[in-house]
Amino acid sequence: MKLAYRGANYDYDIPTVDMTEGEVAGKYRGQNWNYRYPRHIPMPQHPQDLQYRGVGYRSDRPSPKIEEDVAVDTAATMAIAAAPSYPKAEEVATVHRANICNILDRRQQVARVKGDERLLRLLEIEWKQMAC
Repeated sequence: MKLAYRGANYDYDIPTVDMTEGEVAGKYRGQNWNYRYPRHIPMPQHPQDLQYRGVGYRSDRPSPKIEEDVAVDTAATMAIAAAPSYPKAEEVATVHRANICNILDRRQQVARVKGDERLLRLLEIEWKQMAC
């Protein structure tokens, strides 16, 4: 395939990889789709053959029994711990008002430095309206 980048022309050959079909992994729009593996990588034949860092996966071990009351308590505790805690409306309003007052103060300081008397009067009116 001929390509060009910033005026430099070059040929690019897409490497071909020999693939093998694995087992059916699922369906998409009514058609089966399979896992595909490069031919040079050995394909696992059974789930027992799968390994992670040299240790095989096993799903045939029995899971430990959990008593119902412990499971319910654990689920309730996890639900309470996962619930986000939001600040109260009064706290948000107080912080918001303080931020507005700080911004007004900063704007007044800049207006004083620039000597803008008109802006200073407007900011003082706004300061009184906000009751800062």
